Amino acid sequence: MGQIANAQEWKNIPVPAWAGQGKTWELQSNLSDDFNYNFNAVNYRSNFGNGKWYNFYHNAWDGPGTTYWKHNRVKVDGDNLVITVAKSNNTTKMGIPGVFSGCVTSNKRVVYPVYVESAISVANISLASCFWLLSPDDTQEIDIIENYGNVPWFKQFTHISHHSFIRTPFTDYQPRDWNSWYNDNRVTANYGWGDWCWNNGNRRYVRMGVYWVGPKHFEYYIDGKLVRVMYRNATATKVNGTWQYQYFNAMNGKFPTNNTNGYTAVTTYATSTNYNFSTIQAASNNSRGISVIDPGNFQGGNGFTKAMDIIINVESQQWLALNHTPSNADLASPARNQMKVDWVRVYKPKSNSGGGSNGTTCANAPTYNGNSNSYSAGQYAINGGILYRKRSDGQWDLITNCNSSSRITELVTVDIPVAQISLSPNPAEGLVKISGLGEGTYQANILTLQGQIISSQTVSRESNTLHTDALSSGVYIVRVADQAQKLIIR
Repeated sequence: MGQIANAQEWKNIPVPAWAGQGKTWELQSNLSDDFNYNFNAVNYRSNFGNGKWYNFYHNAWDGPGTTYWKHNRVKVDGDNLVITVAKSNNTTKMGIPGVFSGCVTSNKRVVYPVYVESAISVANISLASCFWLLSPDDTQEIDIIENYGNVPWFKQFTHISHHSFIRTPFTDYQPRDWNSWYNDNRVTANYGWGDWCWNNGNRRYVRMGVYWVGPKHFEYYIDGKLVRVMYRNATATKVNGTWQYQYFNAMNGKFPTNNTNGYTAVTTYATSTNYNFSTIQAASNNSRGISVIDPGNFQGGNGFTKAMDIIINVESQQWLALNHTPSNADLASPARNQMKVDWVRVYKPKSNSGGGSNGTTCANAPTYNGNSNSYSAGQYAINGGILYRKRSDGQWDLITNCNSSSRITELVTVDIPVAQISLSPNPAEGLVKISGLGEGTYQANILTLQGQIISSQTVSRESNTLHTDALSSGVYIVRVADQAQKLIIR
């Protein structure tokens, strides 16, 4: 998770989400921007980035709490989008001085299914650095990053959240379960995200992405790693290396019931080492029927369906203004008062018409330790994020499309020895038996050809059945220890 993204390189960073069976990712160039140009701050609303953005919020509202969004707090410096905050003596909001800040909104909107990601260096100050999606009527919001760079205690977390609103009377739901506050071992209560991003002036960037899969399904990624999933009535969150699958215990009016500590009361349905979509499905099916997307049914049971603007800003929220007002020195310091965005990219899944051709038509033959002869017939290799299989004639069959933006980021099927396990029946429809297992128990992983683990099951010589009824028709890889076989699902 320690990768630092540079503007010149973002197009070469694989999209971490799975586009779906038979699909690849297609860049949405009208919403993606590397900010490798200049836009000077101006005192009026202005489009920039070839019309992709403008320098204000998507309506006349000028900010929450003690925030006053101003056009001239936004610029592009040739490498980054820069939002700068400063002290305001205006006491109109909450009766106390506030902050001048900037806000950026996209001129085009996104709608599911869509993957939206940005590389951000948060402001090292007691304010919120935000990158989010919001419907034009302000009723549906997905927060990609809400990070409190130098706010005591909260600076060690990234709030992974969304909002479902009723405008009249104003009612706001957002997740309050403890796992929505994501912790990362790069930061602590004493050395927060603001310190990490500032890095003594050599600024670092954290990649935050959301795959808005469907109306009731969100996936959140930090530096290319899946960390949290919201699916119908259940959540899955990676906590200290272990996935926790949870659902809400009860409702209190329009909101889930909280514990005495103020966080939502949840039941942990299961845990696992690797994320398993079938487990979160089971957790949702076994839940108490409370939606984790919209528990108060503010969206009429439809989930999130509205097209949304992309919004980027720094703000002084009401609770921050009451408890953690930035000092005048921090507001005046370039080491504290700037949020920088290296790039924004947006992808939509599309049907893949490629694949299946000889790998040499789009890339050189894969190599292993500099020697392509290291592979025997039937083994797999990865070159440039593309998966190949070696044929008996020494040529390579292309498994994933070389023209796709969906590349394999982990060497999940590289250098597989001649498999001792076998699968039957294969092709299969519901159950598959594995033969050739040794003594003891094993974790059997079912992977897509793009390398995503979609099911993990415990097997042994005696209990050697894999359940595959939740899989769509297609080709998969079954991996047990260092052995693997191709599995076809009808």
